[in-house]
Amino acid sequence: MKVQLDLSNFDTCPQYNEWLDEQHAEQSGKLDIPSPIAHYFYRFENGYENELQRLHLLRDTWEAIIDVLHATVIAECRFRKVSLADPIMFRDFFSDSVGQRLLNIERIISHAKGLGIGLQISEIVSDSTLQAMRDLNQSRNGFSHSAAQSESQARTWISECYEDVINILDDLRGLADIKVLRYLGQIDNRTLRCEVFRGHGFTKTINSIMLRGNQLADSQRYFQQGQVLVSYSECIFGLRPLVYYREDAAGHTTKLCMFRKTRGDTTNRRVEYEVVGESARWDEDRAVFKAEIDELRGLFGLPPD
Repeated sequence: MKVQLDLSNFDTCPQYNEWLDEQHAEQSGKLDIPSPIAHYFYRFENGYENELQRLHLLRDTWEAIIDVLHATVIAECRFRKVSLADPIMFRDFFSDSVGQRLLNIERIISHAKGLGIGLQISEIVSDSTLQAMRDLNQSRNGFSHSAAQSESQARTWISECYEDVINILDDLRGLADIKVLRYLGQIDNRTLRCEVFRGHGFTKTINSIMLRGNQLADSQRYFQQGQVLVSYSECIFGLRPLVYYREDAAGHTTKLCMFRKTRGDTTNRRVEYEVVGESARWDEDRAVFKAEIDELRGLFGLPPD
């Protein structure tokens, strides 16, 4: 059953609020879903100053959903060495278009099914949810791209798109099982020491992550400094270069950085990111991610970068 909303009162959302309450840690006040999504959604509900800002935060929530799913499906293909030459092109992988990233998710999942490969991400996002996401991105194009010129226009956009975004979040409850981590080291062969990105806040949280079954052997190549990992369904994958991180100068706060585009010429190629929670872009030398990019190029049948 879909969520029933009173569009004149955005706080009225019983089914989704009940789920959030179940996932909500009473002491910390964090939403127990990956940080990019939780941060923007929490600010949309609780941390806005006006309707224009609130609209931008709803758009940021929508884009974060697609970013997390896109990075995760690409990471799983790298992990499972799934050829990607047929469903998309390599340049599509580095596209700065929200619509292209959504199309990549859909085509990759369908392609894997055609090969008889059941990607774990398909347990989180169903075909019907992908259809709903495509409909929102296409039929409400203004939500993704048009700029509201006034408070009343922003409220109109919110009222037209809010229910769709909430219903999609409701369908994607499996996002609560995804953990985004930054590898810091190992306590022993079966225990990782990682920074955990959960909920809407930026308080640094470092936990011990116990490895199970074949996780050490299967994922050991990702266990190195500077890696951003995703853990779900008993598997651990590497998210670079689509997800990276940036620490403040004192090392007190770490913020995730989501891929936006590549730029520069052959002598100075850069990967540009958006820092979660900041209206700021930040870039890194593409050479930092050569190992990951070469591995991805191999899935497309291309030579090293």
